[in-house]
Amino acid sequence: MKTMNQNDRQVTNMKGRTRNILRVSIIVTITLLIGITVWFNLTSGTQAVEVGDEAVDFRLTTLEGEEIQLSELIEDKGVILNFWGTWCPPCREEMPDMNDVYTDGHEDYEIVAVNIGENEQQITQFLSGLSADLEFPIALDRSRSVTEAYNIGPLPTTIAVNKEGIVVKKQEYQLTHEDILAFVEEATE
Repeated sequence: MKTMNQNDRQVTNMKGRTRNILRVSIIVTITLLIGITVWFNLTSGTQAVEVGDEAVDFRLTTLEGEEIQLSELIEDKGVILNFWGTWCPPCREEMPDMNDVYTDGHEDYEIVAVNIGENEQQITQFLSGLSADLEFPIALDRSRSVTEAYNIGPLPTTIAVNKEGIVVKKQEYQLTHEDILAFVEEATE
């Protein structure tokens, strides 16, 4: 009987050690995974561009087939970037006001409406439903690279960039006529 009890104790001790090793392994694995996740989040370049940050340069093709580059535009003017989509009702509502402000004179600034990943047919149908032809350029962000670089969330999102290439104003959601004028003022100071 003594032999049996000793064997039972050895088996119990081995089970206890195995459980402890398993627990430690799980804790180490979880800690390692948390550490890797935190490291990737801290080192990834997906931080939002905020007011005071340097604007991210880009080159896009317009609906008319011309190329525009932000760094070239800000050499002479402040720039207002308006990120939008055809499925976005607030985008549709703010476009006429944006066009009115633009047609009143844009010697000191440029408005660029950056469409997010839609095709020309969708955009053309959208534009034909507006009450007036838009005078400012429509840039096509087909790959969404500019949208990702600026970490754009809700649409519309509008960003004002001054001649020094600094983001001076940013607003998510629809702009009023007065908001657009404030963006122009910020971009041209």
